[in-house]
Amino acid sequence: MIRAGATLVTGLLLLAAAAIAADRPAVGSELERAKAAFAAGRHVEALDAARRAADSAPASLPAVLLRASIAEFMGEFDEAATYYGKATTLAPNDPDVIYRNASFAVRVGAYDRALANLDRLLRLHPWPIRWLFAWGPSRIQPALVTQYPLLVQIVQAQIDILMEKGDLARARTLALAHGIVQPDRNYCNDARGKAGQVSSDETFHIFRLAALAQPDAADCIWWYGQWLTDEGFVRLGRLMVAEGTRVTPSAGNKASGAAYLRVRLGGDREVSKRAEQLFLIARQRYLRDGDVEGATRLFEEAMRLSPRFVRPYHYRAQIAWDGGDDAGAVTWLERALQVDPESWRTHRNLGRLLGRLERFPAAETELTTAVGLFGDDAGGRLALARVLYAQGKYAEYARETSAALAFFKRYGQELPETRDFLARHERWGPGVGVPPAPDPPVIMGWNYD
Repeated sequence: MIRAGATLVTGLLLLAAAAIAADRPAVGSELERAKAAFAAGRHVEALDAARRAADSAPASLPAVLLRASIAEFMGEFDEAATYYGKATTLAPNDPDVIYRNASFAVRVGAYDRALANLDRLLRLHPWPIRWLFAWGPSRIQPALVTQYPLLVQIVQAQIDILMEKGDLARARTLALAHGIVQPDRNYCNDARGKAGQVSSDETFHIFRLAALAQPDAADCIWWYGQWLTDEGFVRLGRLMVAEGTRVTPSAGNKASGAAYLRVRLGGDREVSKRAEQLFLIARQRYLRDGDVEGATRLFEEAMRLSPRFVRPYHYRAQIAWDGGDDAGAVTWLERALQVDPESWRTHRNLGRLLGRLERFPAAETELTTAVGLFGDDAGGRLALARVLYAQGKYAEYARETSAALAFFKRYGQELPETRDFLARHERWGPGVGVPPAPDPPVIMGWNYD
């Protein structure tokens, strides 16, 4: 399955490992070095070794596929496309090569090319199997895909493409026809019971099934969209939030959904699939790998492709801040506000940054705006309370802190240091320091960026 329209990293590595196992080179070769470095999390080193392996053995399918896979993983999409093309030249009818070409095409939003590769994959099966897959009743589909596992990969990829294109009706029809979902099962209840207790991949899977099986389950569709938003899949997240908002019978929920789309997902500001994926990979190259140069290049490419996409600006600000460039960090966030003046997260990030720089009046303005855009932003309220206190606005500090503590308590978070500071202030008056402003994650859909 292609997770949220992006190739599963785990799947890529398993496929690459299988290719290597089919033609294992001598120990100490560049291919082995690439594999070992990747397994150890040294991804930049792994890509360098995979490049050397493919350059030294251009007719080796395992070497070419490994380079393509690691290049895709690292966001080097032009390179990945070149080497998936070379793999196709070497083995045009290899099911693994065809599927990986399809998967990569979905990742970069080339849906027509993906569908063409899926059709090629299907044509590798005997015609009776193709006929049963296309026209057979849903009751035989589970047995069919058990015998021919590639068929389930094909249908799951087709469903992902339809969902990403916003054609939920056809995606649901396809899922039902091929037994991906059952008509008498409450997938939304399953998702409710497991949410927060399972892995990220399983969370994606259970909410996806609920969205496919139950078109009237507005809350689960909405939660799916908010979870996708947190994970960085803003395109599909936007589609799911919009769908959940459309089908909910509650006028209040419709208003909340419209506000969420505006202040959290950029309203009607389009984001290309390639830009979204580059952003996701750049974030990992920075946070996971410490690859500042590579991450910066990918963030800038994402901004070039979708200049109204605010999230890359946030990370350019983070890179500047981490590098000691305070003014640069502020400038990047100010540029983000020029792109999207109603971005809750941008106002929030800028307000917290200005607070750290002790530019308290400006910080108050940004944080007040952030809390106004999202009233349940309790972490933002604590940051606002801190800058209010620093300016001697003690009554406002106490009001905002009390509201935030009441909110967090509903979720079982007591924040004792914050509570104790407020209690001391209310008993003894202002102290020497400023209050703590922790920012614990609470509500799905409003975390990360």
